[in-house]
Formats: sequence, C-alpha cells, structure tokens
Amino acid sequence: MKKLIITLAALLLTLDVASADTLKKAEVPSAAPVKLPPGYIVQGGLTWAPIGATAVTLAEAKNICSSSTALGYKWRLPTKDELVSLTRYDGSTLGIRHEVAYRTGVSKLRTQGWTLYDVWSSTPGTMFGVQFIVNLEGGIVNYGDENGSSHVTCVK
Repeated sequence: MKKLIITLAALLLTLDVASADTLKKAEVPSAAPVKLPPGYIVQGGLTWAPIGATAVTLAEAKNICSSSTALGYKWRLPTKDELVSLTRYDGSTLGIRHEVAYRTGVSKLRTQGWTLYDVWSSTPGTMFGVQFIVNLEGGIVNYGDENGSSHVTCVK
C-alpha cells in the first residue's frame, strides 16, 4: 500500500510539472528575433517598426498598426509622448543636455534608415477631428486633420 501511494504521488507530481510546463509555453508570446531586421528599433522599453514611406489617413494608420503581425508581435499606434521620447536619446535622463540628447536620438533614427516625417500618434487632439502628430526631425508636436495624411510607425 505504501508503494502504491508513493507511486501515485510521483505520478501526480510528474503530471503537475508537465501541465505547468505546458501552461508556461502557452503564456509566452512568440519570441523576438535575437537581432531585429534593419529599421526596427528598441528604445524606451518599446520596439518600433520602421516608418512607412507612404502618407496615410489616421484611420489607415490605426488599421496598419492593429492588423500588423510583423515579427510575431501585436502592434499599435504610439502615443504622442512615446513619439517625442523616440527623438531623444535614452541617456537624456542621465544629465545629458537637451540639445545633445535630441541630436543623438535623431542620429540613431537616421542610422537605422528612418526618414524623419510627421507621424500619427494615438493621442487625440483637443478639438474634434484632429489628432496629435509628431515631427521626428525636430521632435515637434502639432495637430493633424484626421482626414489629412501623415506617415505611420507602429510600436509594441
């Protein structure tokens, strides 16, 4: 009887471990490539997709990001603040002067092949029918008519 209890306990423990491994594997999203393809950037804890070459409306920009499965990720349109921080070097919080942090951030984008356009954000403007856009060349925030066109980058 004692042998049977020990055997059953060992079997249950084995099943528990096996099911835990299966759950862990199911919860882990598809792994990111060790090295991102050209144009993809990791900054500020976010992964950025390269800017599209064609200007699109806000609705098209939202659709591009929400339907993208590039690299196995679920993408979204970045916020205004995320876009502004993209133009700044990560070290800007370490006492680097604003101008130096900005030039370094823009330089990093250019070395990845980015053309620094006005880009849609997911942040609505303060008036109906407008959305914040960010010019990545200067880190300048402005308004864009949602029926107008700007470029798009997606973030995960």
